[in-house]
Amino acid sequence: MRYLMLVVEPDVPDREPTSDIVEWVRRHDADGSRVLGERLRPAADVRRVQVRDGRTLVTDGPFTESKEVIGGFDLIEAPNLEAALAIAAGHPGAFGGGTVEVHPYWPTDGADPS
Repeated sequence: MRYLMLVVEPDVPDREPTSDIVEWVRRHDADGSRVLGERLRPAADVRRVQVRDGRTLVTDGPFTESKEVIGGFDLIEAPNLEAALAIAAGHPGAFGGGTVEVHPYWPTDGADPS
């Protein structure tokens, strides 16, 4: 089953990946559990899009109500939720004030995967 991991962190300036992130990516790419992942641009580069009454509204970031930002994401394959949570618990983004959210995929054909 596929899971989307969102790495949520305090808004920090643009930075290079740390060695622990590089190692986590290498390990999970090698074992096939990581399908895709990337860092995301800083909050100032984010745009929100809403359509209201036929009008498209675009709001530039950063958003004052947000104290944290999504700093990156990883798409992983795991046999079940417990395995996905174990992978997330090893992600360096889960330590030191960060959070890793694990979102199970829900197929677009409407079938409930659980």
